[in-house]
Amino acid sequence: MHNELVGWVSVLASLAMGIYMGMKFQREDWLGGYGSFPRRMVRLAHVALAAIGMLNIQFAHSLPRLELSGAMLTTASFTLMAAAVLMPACCLLLAWRRAHFEIFAAPVLCLAAGVGLTIGGLIR
Repeated sequence: MHNELVGWVSVLASLAMGIYMGMKFQREDWLGGYGSFPRRMVRLAHVALAAIGMLNIQFAHSLPRLELSGAMLTTASFTLMAAAVLMPACCLLLAWRRAHFEIFAAPVLCLAAGVGLTIGGLIR
């Protein structure tokens, strides 16, 4: 399982994105202004990188206590790593081109599956 590495890389990417955003935020008109849709989506991508990254780190630390079959464990691991990539990517894609909100189904389903399997493995 590579969730811990994916998690730390995601947190690092969030920090890098935060540094870039921090250099731009003083400009009132950056990405259309503070309340604009593109700017909100970029902020959401930044938060998603950190939050889902930390979720992957927590999953890696929970592995010894999970009572899941090999296939279920692999599925939980993969879906959480996929969510770490898909959620910020979807946010940035919508910030760039505001269309096809249905693409959020992929990262949300990945998160729901990964978290659901993890909870199930912990309460067995």
